[in-house]
Amino acid sequence: MLSLAQVFTTGLGLAGYYALVAVGFALIFATLRIFHIAHGTVFLVGGYAFFALHRLLGVNLYVAAAAAVGLAGLAGLGIDKIVYGPVLRRGGGMFSVFIASLGVALIFESGFLVWTKGVISVARTGLLDIFIVGDVVFREFDFLILAIVLVAYGALWLWFHRTSTGLEVRGLTDNADLSAIVGVDVARTRNSIFLVASMLAGLAGVLTAWDTGVAPSSGFQTIFIGVVAVILGGARNLLLGTIVGATCLGLLTAFAGFFFPEWISFSIFMIMILLIIFRPQGILG
Repeated sequence: MLSLAQVFTTGLGLAGYYALVAVGFALIFATLRIFHIAHGTVFLVGGYAFFALHRLLGVNLYVAAAAAVGLAGLAGLGIDKIVYGPVLRRGGGMFSVFIASLGVALIFESGFLVWTKGVISVARTGLLDIFIVGDVVFREFDFLILAIVLVAYGALWLWFHRTSTGLEVRGLTDNADLSAIVGVDVARTRNSIFLVASMLAGLAGVLTAWDTGVAPSSGFQTIFIGVVAVILGGARNLLLGTIVGATCLGLLTAFAGFFFPEWISFSIFMIMILLIIFRPQGILG
C-alpha cells in the first residue's frame, strides 16, 4: 500500500509535466494545424536556460525561472517567424513545415549535446523536501506541480473565454478561414498562440530541470508523450482532453515504471496505436 500510494502521487506529478507540454502542442495543432515537433525543443530551451541562469550564474531562483519561461516563449515565437513563416510563404505545405520542425529539433538537440556532453543538467543542488502522512512519504514538489498546472489551466480557461484574443483563438480552432473573413487578425493571434504555448512548454522545462534534470534527448521524449496525451484525450476539447490524456499517461508511466520498467515505451506505443485504430478522435473526441 505504501509503495502504490507513492507511485500514484508520482504519476500525478508526471501528469503535470505532460499536461503543460500537451496543452501547448494541442493549442498550436488545433488552431494552426502545425505538427510542432520543435515544441520539445522549446521545452529544452526553458530547462537549460533555467539551469544556466540559476545553477551556473547564480541568478535568483524565481527570477531565473521567470526569465527561462520568457526565453522559451521567445524561442517558440522565433521558430515560427524564422522557420515556419518563410516555408509557408514560399508555398511549402504542412508536410514541409513538419520536416522543418523536425530539423530544428535535431539541430538544437545536437547543440545541447555538444554543450553538455550528454550529462543530465539539474538546476538544484540540494534534495527535494518531503512530508509524511501516516506511513507514506510524499514529495512536496509533486504537489507544487499539480498546483501550478491547476493555475495554468485556469488561466488558459479565462484567456479562452474572457478575452478577445482567446475568443479569436477559439474561432481559429473552429474555422480558420471563416475567422479571417470576419476580421480576425490571424497574424497577431498566431503570435499569441505560439507565445503562450511555448511559455507553457518552457514552464514544464523549468520544473523538469529542478526535479530530475534535462538531457539533450529529453525534448523528443517529452514531445512524443505530449502528442500521445493529445491523441488519448482528444484534441477537440483542448483543456479537458489534454488533462485527461496527460493524467492517464502519467499514471501509466509511473505504475509501469514501478512494476515493469522495461515495458514503459512499449506500453505508450501500444496505447497510441490502439487509439489510432479504434478511437482516433480520443477519449473525449
